Amino acid sequence: MQKVLKWLFPLVIVANIILVWAKVLDARTALLVGGTLELLGFVLGLRAVGAAVLAYRRNRAAGLNVEAALEDGLTILFPRRVARLVAMEPRIYVCLYRSLRRRSPAADEFAYHRRSFIGSIVALIFLTAPFEVLAYELLVPWAGVRWALLAVTVYSMIWLLGFYASLHTLPYRLAADGLQLHYGILAEGSVPYSALADVMLERHKAPSGREGLQTAPDGACYLAVGGRTDLTLRLNKPITIAGLFKPLPATTVLHLAADDPAALVVALRARAGLAPTEPPTSAQPVVRGPWAVARES
Repeated sequence: MQKVLKWLFPLVIVANIILVWAKVLDARTALLVGGTLELLGFVLGLRAVGAAVLAYRRNRAAGLNVEAALEDGLTILFPRRVARLVAMEPRIYVCLYRSLRRRSPAADEFAYHRRSFIGSIVALIFLTAPFEVLAYELLVPWAGVRWALLAVTVYSMIWLLGFYASLHTLPYRLAADGLQLHYGILAEGSVPYSALADVMLERHKAPSGREGLQTAPDGACYLAVGGRTDLTLRLNKPITIAGLFKPLPATTVLHLAADDPAALVVALRARAGLAPTEPPTSAQPVVRGPWAVARES
């Protein structure tokens, strides 16, 4: 029953929108059905919103951050995955705002976005968007549908642009107790310095050849950009990296992409109390493992 109620509220909202746009019912029937749905939506929404606010306050009092507390509170209104996306919404706009300020990275921050495919995708979508809108005007005869498609297009572009901005505004950061990891807003985790057994320069190809958080058959975790990684963290205890909807299995081998991997290796080894290593030469390839690719000289 709880699962049914979670889907009922968004379905009521969708039903109201469809009734407004469809215009297939006579005025009296539409008014009656629409009014009933409005009343049902108001009652369900008022009750659920109140419960969500109380849950959010409890979570904040328990020490959860704003996004986690909001997500958990919204699970009263929506299924968990929908709640996760709704809770991420403010973060998208925060990342867009921060990207406009273009501040320089701090000394304890390390970027990883330089070779990302996402920038090219954003540019391509913004170039083709005017042609999509023109196609709506020429091919779709219903004004309401055209406006809906336009809204979806604009909203999708904002999300994609916000995600690309998050790659810039959410770098890796050397916190007091460990390395904070991100792949934009889609993945995050923390590696305590005490868990670092070794940190080394190694270039690997991601198992799928794509970007983002993923695991290999050998259990290693990849935070890849441009389809590859640049350094490897070997851990003395397993850690878990959270993806968009769920965490990946715990791992003791973590491959990371970084714009300046050598500087990140030096910083991590110093924070973890590991002996410094000599930088590899062209005669010493830095490739290991079944997914490794040859280092460019």
